[in-house]
Amino acid sequence: MAGKTQAKSKQEADHNEEEKQPAQQNGASSKADNDLLEKLDELRSTLSGDLTDLETEAAVELVSEWQGVLQKVKEPEVKEIASHLKELAKLLKSNKATGHEISEVLIEIGEQTANYAGDAEKEVKTPVRQLGKQLTKVGNTVGKIEEHEQIEEIDGLIDTLDGDLTQVDSETSVGAIDTWYKVLHNSEDESIKEIANGLKELKQVLKRSKPKATDIAEVLTRLGEQTQQAAHEAKRGFKGPVQRLGKLLSKTAKSLEE
Repeated sequence: MAGKTQAKSKQEADHNEEEKQPAQQNGASSKADNDLLEKLDELRSTLSGDLTDLETEAAVELVSEWQGVLQKVKEPEVKEIASHLKELAKLLKSNKATGHEISEVLIEIGEQTANYAGDAEKEVKTPVRQLGKQLTKVGNTVGKIEEHEQIEEIDGLIDTLDGDLTQVDSETSVGAIDTWYKVLHNSEDESIKEIANGLKELKQVLKRSKPKATDIAEVLTRLGEQTQQAAHEAKRGFKGPVQRLGKLLSKTAKSLEE
């Protein structure tokens, strides 16, 4: 009798243990979902704020944290997002990446995130989709900020060329050339690369101990023609300033030849 009672008690205990396991697994799964939702909310809150106040170190830390979270997920789509986050962290750490490069990666991550939302769990579907939209928006904003800065730089260069060039020292000129070379030489557009090479040649001429006006004029003439040609293919907002810059480069060249 005692044996039967013990056996029955053991069966009940085993049964109770089996019932506990799914409950524990569900509890663990629920906690993981809650943690993910919390992290998603934190990230979306950060992206909604003023990102110009976000230090590079903090941005890298945020990106690396998300890369770590996503690397643990088995789905190939998520691993691809993690891979792009790694690329983004590398760009931010370098301190040499252009806004355009960062913008492209952010937009790519945003689109992948929004696409993944369709297959995500019900609890995280909406916040993941919203996060994707925010990342794409931030990427576009970063690109526009850089474009605005570049237009301001073009306008500044136009003002310089339109002023009294005898008052511009060679060190300032070389500094301006370096700035523009960095912007242009990474372009995939061959015509833009030609302008970058022309700027490099102009810098070499200006750094001579006694540069000849005719040598400078020759390079400026070629740069003016190339710049005006590039203006035809330039994006809206750039077309006008680039066209004016090309004309002024040609005008400056002619003034040096006189």
